[in-house]
Amino acid sequence: MEYKCVPAPQNLVIDSTGNHSDAVRSFAELINNEAQGGWKFYSMEQVSVTQMPPKSGCLGGLLVLIGLKSQPMPTTIEFNMLIFSKE
Repeated sequence: MEYKCVPAPQNLVIDSTGNHSDAVRSFAELINNEAQGGWKFYSMEQVSVTQMPPKSGCLGGLLVLIGLKSQPMPTTIEFNMLIFSKE
């Protein structure tokens, strides 16, 4: 069995009429596009990715130590991932 991961839409926005079918259709299009290549939908999972801030170097580290600059914090992003399988 072979598996393939594809990023899914992060945030689906619908108009003021509340037409949910438009939001669902974007998932269906992704799944159908992969199915054309012989891939079968397996599951959808949520994944968290943490991006560390770039290193600040010697001067940046010194500025943090003496309180003139704040320590940059890691950023965590969550996204949906569609998983497909193929035999």
